[in-house]
Amino acid sequence: MATPRLDTDRIQAAARALLDDKVKAVRVLAHARQAREDARAALEQAERADTAAYTAALRDGWTADELKRVGLDAPTKRAPGRPRSTAKTSGRSTAAASSPGPDSAPADTAAG
Repeated sequence: MATPRLDTDRIQAAARALLDDKVKAVRVLAHARQAREDARAALEQAERADTAAYTAALRDGWTADELKRVGLDAPTKRAPGRPRSTAKTSGRSTAAASSPGPDSAPADTAAG
């Protein structure tokens, strides 16, 4: 009885076809991921430009309320750098501000 012969060329071609399909899927995924990263970078750049333009409008005399009334809300992203303080300091230190002055009554006075 003769030993059956495997068609190794056909098996190899079938295996290559399966691998080619997998490689194609990975190629499509890689292109999609790159497109996503490009879009993310473009969005970040647009947000920075929007924040800079909004800040320039405020510097040029517009108020946040005026800009909002004309349909231009504040940017959702903050400008990079040090956060700005909204409270004005009077020059007193926090310890001086929290300690009672000579005119204030003691905290625990006994009623008698």
